[in-house]
Amino acid sequence: MNVNLNFEDLKAAALEKAGAVAQKTKELASVAKAKVSIRMEEEKIRKAQTELGKLFYRDYALSEEMDDAEYLPWCDKITESEAIIQELKKVIAELRSEGVAETDDLVVVEDTDAPAEVSPSDFADGENA
Repeated sequence: MNVNLNFEDLKAAALEKAGAVAQKTKELASVAKAKVSIRMEEEKIRKAQTELGKLFYRDYALSEEMDDAEYLPWCDKITESEAIIQELKKVIAELRSEGVAETDDLVVVEDTDAPAEVSPSDFADGENA
């Protein structure tokens, strides 16, 4: 009878540990997902800044005045991405405060099918996965 009791105790302990491991895995996956999303937003910022620089240099080279209608959508996209990054950093900070250990060993795959030209519509809502 003592053997059954010990087996049941071991089984319950194993199930409890498995549940804890599963929860920790979900938390770590949340941190990793947030970090990948931050990198995606940083890439959007880089692309928008590049396009903004092209517009600025074009206007400079042609001695034209800045056209706010062309510049503002890019500036807005940069501001939006920066706000998303700040929210994602808050999520990561909350998970850290809950004791989630994390790793910076994320693999980021380059998008080789990225378009050569980018427009503000490339930043449409729903791309902020």
